[in-house]
Amino acid sequence: MTNNNRFIVYADFLGTKHRYSTPTLVVRGRELLEQALDRCVVPHLNTDDMHLYVYSDTVVVTCPRLCPLLKPVADLFGHFVELHDVSGNDDMTLWLRAAISHGTGLRVEHLQTSERIRTIPLIDTSLPTAYQLESIRKGSRVFVDPNIPDAAFAGCEKLFVKWQSITGHGNYAANVREYLWPAKHYEGDDVDNRLGRKMLKLNEWWGEELHMKEWSPEEYKKSRIHHIDETLKLFVRTCSIFCSDDGKKAVLFALLPTIKEHHDDIHFKWGLWFQALRGIVEGCEMNQSTTREVKAVFEIVKSVLSNNNYFRHFVSELKLPDYAPFRTKLCEMGLLETD
Repeated sequence: MTNNNRFIVYADFLGTKHRYSTPTLVVRGRELLEQALDRCVVPHLNTDDMHLYVYSDTVVVTCPRLCPLLKPVADLFGHFVELHDVSGNDDMTLWLRAAISHGTGLRVEHLQTSERIRTIPLIDTSLPTAYQLESIRKGSRVFVDPNIPDAAFAGCEKLFVKWQSITGHGNYAANVREYLWPAKHYEGDDVDNRLGRKMLKLNEWWGEELHMKEWSPEEYKKSRIHHIDETLKLFVRTCSIFCSDDGKKAVLFALLPTIKEHHDDIHFKWGLWFQALRGIVEGCEMNQSTTREVKAVFEIVKSVLSNNNYFRHFVSELKLPDYAPFRTKLCEMGLLETD
């Protein structure tokens, strides 16, 4: 038995259970997965001393360093988000979630691979942590083991946000970093166009799903629409940091309501409005023009939410520690009363 320290990405492809009712879909899903891995991950294996393990709907990639993992992981995530645009087949929309941890790789070689024996030589002390983190929230998101020291993120700090107390439906998780993979996948001189365009496409897709039926909160949480919702919010947070000032304003204001009249599905929409407003208020230069726009749209949001008894949820969310800067700026602009 030998061991070595390494970073591990544990990625899970959702929806496999549903596809098993039609075996051809399972086979096609595996084909798409292997094609994506061959395109996004395999070219990096030798260069960066990575290892790739695939079993069922799960992928594990290991590497001695963190930074080399970020590009192939981002491209893998981006590949599957964009696959829907190409295939248009809902059954082949593969949602990927992942976690990054650090541990010791172990190896046992008692059984040898042969014609009738196939072993996956993957034993790692970080697997329980990665497995738990991968499933704490919905969406195509990547969460990071809080026990990984800050020094490991040197040179790529901006690509991660550290939640003091991660929000959403799921188990409590403190001090968990989240990898803003869209920033890495869409990086380049045209990041505003590529990242912003994909965010608006996700918003359009989410809106179409939202209006297909009347969703109960319970149905919503169990359906793929929740994954689209949380992935869209990830893109909003990423745009808020990585797009230019003009790029942020162009796409984030587009997500917000323009009239005070009745809006359907407020229960599901207010969270997106919250994130878009936060991105503008925290991420944009607040000159006179932008300040006027923010005040005008905030009054519309407040009116719509108040009329539907949801503004209290908005205010309650602002009390969470990660949103303290947002709350402070709203107070400074006179849009919210100080405690």
